[in-house]
Amino acid sequence: MRYTLGTDRTAALRLETLASFFNPFSRQFIQQHVTAPVTSALDLGCGPGFTTAMVAEAAACPNVCGLDSSSRFLKAAAARFTQCRFLKHDVSRTPFPVRADLIYARFLLTHLQNQAALVNQWVRQLNRTGILLMEETDGIETGIAVFKKYVQVTKGMIAAQGGCLYAGRLLKDARYEAEVVYNQPVRIPVPNCICAAWYYPNTVSVWKRDAYIRERVSEKERRKIAEEILRIMESGDTRKEITWTLRRLVLRRV
Repeated sequence: MRYTLGTDRTAALRLETLASFFNPFSRQFIQQHVTAPVTSALDLGCGPGFTTAMVAEAAACPNVCGLDSSSRFLKAAAARFTQCRFLKHDVSRTPFPVRADLIYARFLLTHLQNQAALVNQWVRQLNRTGILLMEETDGIETGIAVFKKYVQVTKGMIAAQGGCLYAGRLLKDARYEAEVVYNQPVRIPVPNCICAAWYYPNTVSVWKRDAYIRERVSEKERRKIAEEILRIMESGDTRKEITWTLRRLVLRRV
């Protein structure tokens, strides 16, 4: 798989800020649905390991492995989260190097193709009666003009590479070769300054390199968008004028 938003140090720092906000919500989601002891777990598209450590804690699991295709992310994850194991593997390909009672993925299908088919492949990597938990973006609503523009441009960039920003919408009515335990959206308001901290790094790194964006957004406009988002980030504005909706899906292998 390819990370649309990069794997450099800037991307790693952005993922850390993303995890610091979403991990408490995800921890509650996992604890709600993991009601039996879990002896092994997989975190798909683990990146620098922040979700992997969260899964280990939330599921009280002693054997958690993160899978990712980025050697850079895996090296950082292994150095920071020594209680977990990390392996290089393309999560769009099965079989996985290990099987598990629990598989978790967040904001991963956005970067992949054939999402529903992949989910069914992942289910088959579970041990019998194991569960797959996923959280994917279902929508982003905001009245802030520069955030709207950022989302519009990023949505197009991701689509040009074969992905889907709103991958959660593809999960709603898909057919699964598993028991559907849970399939619901959750709305999470985000403080303006925090969301800006996620968006700004991409405007000064990924956007400069991506051909789709360079062809459609002038350098002057890219700079203007970056400056406006930076101002929001540095302002410390904690008003919640942007809301992310996540599709949460829980499947059990039968």
